Amino acid sequence: MKKTFKILSVMLVLTVLLSMIVSAQSGYAHTEEDLNNFIPKWEGIQGDDTVISLAPGKIQGEINFCWLSETEGESFKISENEDMSASVSVEVNQSDAINGLISNNVTVSGLEEGKIYYYSYTENGIFSQPEKIKIQPDEKFTVLFISDAQIGRSGDETLEEVLVRDTCGWNYTVDKMMAKYPDAAFAISGGDQFQSEDSLVQMKAYLSPEELRSLPVANTIGNHDSDATLYGDIFNNPNEVFELFKSKAGTGYYYTYGDALFITINSENTSLTDSERVIRKAVNAHPDKKWRIVTMHRNPYSASLSDDDFSDIRLLFSSLYDCYDIDLVLAGHDHLYSRTNIMYGGKEAEEGTVYLQTSSASGSNYDPLPEETASFIVSSFDTRVPTFTALNFGEDTLEISTYRTDTDEVIDSFKVEDNVSDSKANAFTVIFSIFRTLFSMI
Repeated sequence: MKKTFKILSVMLVLTVLLSMIVSAQSGYAHTEEDLNNFIPKWEGIQGDDTVISLAPGKIQGEINFCWLSETEGESFKISENEDMSASVSVEVNQSDAINGLISNNVTVSGLEEGKIYYYSYTENGIFSQPEKIKIQPDEKFTVLFISDAQIGRSGDETLEEVLVRDTCGWNYTVDKMMAKYPDAAFAISGGDQFQSEDSLVQMKAYLSPEELRSLPVANTIGNHDSDATLYGDIFNNPNEVFELFKSKAGTGYYYTYGDALFITINSENTSLTDSERVIRKAVNAHPDKKWRIVTMHRNPYSASLSDDDFSDIRLLFSSLYDCYDIDLVLAGHDHLYSRTNIMYGGKEAEEGTVYLQTSSASGSNYDPLPEETASFIVSSFDTRVPTFTALNFGEDTLEISTYRTDTDEVIDSFKVEDNVSDSKANAFTVIFSIFRTLFSMI
């Protein structure tokens, strides 16, 4: 009885504090009722040591798993039956992780399209409850894009009420996008999954939505993730490429799904040779993929920049994307939504790359648009509401829609044209592209 009274008292205090603490820079789609219903879940989230991350594998039909534990000798099994009968054990690769923990990495291959599977894994020797996964088609499929969940960004991240509110906002967005696209093949996060790069509390909060136990997410290194190993400890990314100046968090990587090549760039590493190596390896491994899509945290064509603002990120990265015929770049960082015209060589063009930047996925923080947006911005959204973007791949089409989570309204919708040509990138073309972009910025 005393324990129940104590829990209720804590909940009441949290509710009062949460109603008083709302950052002027934050804005949530969820209601106070949603928040009050979420508060009792917080203790369970932080007490759950079986939290796991799923990521796309190298190709369709492959999923990567990762979780942290205190002991060696953990196990993983997969089955076509919910009771885990006739299960198959899969090798677990272990490595040292943050705070003396162990990182457990598993890759499951050969999963068949349309078939439902169940998986279970051990945390300190005890098997988890089975979770369900399903491989979606490779011709017509949807990929969801969000960024900057950044749990703890809305205020003092040491305060539990701040973390609870941000986590509620993040869960609300995941609920909304999965209700809209329940059969999404996977999701992409544009970075800043956490506010503090070494926070296990924020990591658990980020992985807390139940849908993420069935939905692979390709996470990106952001400036709030780069300075600790936690990102690499908990996310099992495919095809990681060697970088001479890599962040503590890790490196860029790539993977494919259907006729699309996805490349994830570590924009915290501004070494041109490192980023070029990631893109070159990806393109050379899959030269015939129709769509080439890059995700990076910092946007070369951010709506926060004016026409006259110099951007070293634009100079370096967009020059590479021009050389390698990238169709679409997905980014975050500036906590506002914007989309460019087709860009090539630092200018608007008939053929080139579209740059899309999304806002906060949790509502924890937003940046204002400038009074006058740059000429290269064709669409922007300044309302303080979390958004998510759906990339809908058809047999020969790529249609993209962005939704606000409070009303389910589409705030922007467009089509991307295939930008792949027979051009071959080399040192000369990269250097020429840099100078061409530089002159366009002077």
